[in-house]
Amino acid sequence: MATSTRKLTDGVWGTKHYILAAIAVTLAVSAVAVVTSVILSPARIVFSVTATSTNQVQGAPVLILNFTVDAANPSRRAGVEYSSLAARLRVYSASHGAAALVQTVVHQAMPLFQPPASSSSFRASAFFDLRLLVSNSGGNKGGRAQRAPPMSVLVRAQVRFKVGLAYSRPYDVEVSCQPVDFFTPAAAGTRIGCVA
Repeated sequence: MATSTRKLTDGVWGTKHYILAAIAVTLAVSAVAVVTSVILSPARIVFSVTATSTNQVQGAPVLILNFTVDAANPSRRAGVEYSSLAARLRVYSASHGAAALVQTVVHQAMPLFQPPASSSSFRASAFFDLRLLVSNSGGNKGGRAQRAPPMSVLVRAQVRFKVGLAYSRPYDVEVSCQPVDFFTPAAAGTRIGCVA
């Protein structure tokens, strides 16, 4: 009898075996999670503003401010899928000591996929009320010249990164660009950098 009982217990795992198997499975799952998070970690996107220009709206004290938001994806492994991209102008007012936000229209259908190691350009425009021009001593209008207040572009995008067939979770990216000059013709070709 002792022999038959012993044969049954030889093929069954003991408590030590279950503990070792659980540790091995936990280590394997942890390794897969770490590798996946490293592969799908967010790539760096470099935003800048270029191609600034203005158009006068006839019969109204309004200008259309045009600009391009350039997004460079330097990563060689991760593509970027934009589900939304919005830009706003922050107009600084010396008289109020505060900034007003002007919503812009981004002329690009979403979602948009940007391949690895590439750039995408998004044209945008906003209406600017000429009454926001700041008086400057010395110049035209009754001894005062008119100049535009300082403006900067704020860019906000919701993106996911794609490596192979895998997508990362959605990320909100928000950057603020250096002051932009829409009114000087020489500034039209200038690239304005943006930082997070």
